[in-house]
Amino acid sequence: MPLNVRLNAKTERALAALAARRQQSRSDVVREALEHYAASHESEAAGDHPFAAWADVIGIVHLGLRDPDRTTGEQFTSIVRAKARARRAR
Repeated sequence: MPLNVRLNAKTERALAALAARRQQSRSDVVREALEHYAASHESEAAGDHPFAAWADVIGIVHLGLRDPDRTTGEQFTSIVRAKARARRAR
């Protein structure tokens, strides 16, 4: 089925150069690119998102007890002060 696509000059030059390098027609290069694009988006739709590779490790890090009544800044300040006191005690 014929399809017309308008390209800007830069994209048209890149397409022509790629087709010449691969010794294929411009249509073949576009067809292959569309097939690759469709295949990559089908795998995303099937749940193959980038975070899927990390799904088994996401959420397993335990950073210690967190006091929900204190802000992160307050907790950080108390940790730094405790370490400073420990250094002075030596």
